[in-house]
Amino acid sequence: MIPHLPDATAAHVRHGIKTGLACVAAYGAAQALGLQFGYWAALSAVIVMQLSVADSVRMCWYRLSGTAIGALIGVAAILAFPHTQAMTYLALFLAVAFCAYMTRYDPRYRMAAITTCIVVLASLGQQDRLFFGLERVLEIAIGVGCAFLASVLLWPQRAGQELQQRLRGQFTRGAELYGLILDAFLNRQSGLAPDLLDAFDASVAANRDILHKVLRHERLLYRHDTRALGLKVDTLDSCARHLRAMLHSLNDSQGQGYDILMEPELRALATTTQEAMRAVGQGAALHPEALEAALDGAEARLGELRELGATRRFHLHKLMQFFSFFHCLRFLGRDLLRHARNGETPGTTAA
Repeated sequence: MIPHLPDATAAHVRHGIKTGLACVAAYGAAQALGLQFGYWAALSAVIVMQLSVADSVRMCWYRLSGTAIGALIGVAAILAFPHTQAMTYLALFLAVAFCAYMTRYDPRYRMAAITTCIVVLASLGQQDRLFFGLERVLEIAIGVGCAFLASVLLWPQRAGQELQQRLRGQFTRGAELYGLILDAFLNRQSGLAPDLLDAFDASVAANRDILHKVLRHERLLYRHDTRALGLKVDTLDSCARHLRAMLHSLNDSQGQGYDILMEPELRALATTTQEAMRAVGQGAALHPEALEAALDGAEARLGELRELGATRRFHLHKLMQFFSFFHCLRFLGRDLLRHARNGETPGTTAA
């Protein structure tokens, strides 16, 4: 299992403080501007405030843009329909139905439907309905702005930093799993639990969503080396696929296990590969020479054994199992070499 971040409790404490301050600031700003219903500002600040900067920016934009769309629709409904009860019902029905349908194309219309209701219904009985409705929109905008400032200026928790921490732990865990699977294979192919990699794979899969948040929201505010982050995510994805294929090959055993003549070379390859995985996770310098030497040494030893006819002792299934497993080791190492040398996107060759 990938452990939770050690400062998770502190992060939530800070989030609580920030949310409270944003709520109070929004309500105070609305009162200072003489707005009648400051609680709309406070509610909006609470709604959009999220744990990370990226999520807060996403929610702020969602609520602010949706509010603007809903305000326009609400104003159009007020201007287009007479101010009678029947026409109000009809205007509300058409405006909300339109927004609900448009969520098919853009989720912001869900927020637009809420704002339309506020503009149309909250202004009933008021002398200047348009001005009254737009005041409510202003209150929402104040709440969104206060939440944005609190998220960015007070203890900002960046998704990019979270992703860096996750990658460090995941590469370390991946190196451990690599060692477990190889040890089991060298120990006469003693099988491992088929779900060994499930938690690891799920954790790795979540990295894409976090990277998307960084690329779409946070890099507008902070300087992240998004290319390096993306390359790490791609490399870890590739490693996870090869580990899954290694586990599948290991567990695809029939009959008694067998000893591996090139065990020293495979262990040397495992050691250098694990060191490379940890180095990538830590952002340390990765020297490809040792990894390339270990890969070349394993391939050369395999060539020697084939020339000596050592592989003839295997039944076809055993031979296929070994070469499938070795294929995984080789491509995992090659992907790490690409990461170290040229910054290329890891290959997608199936293992």
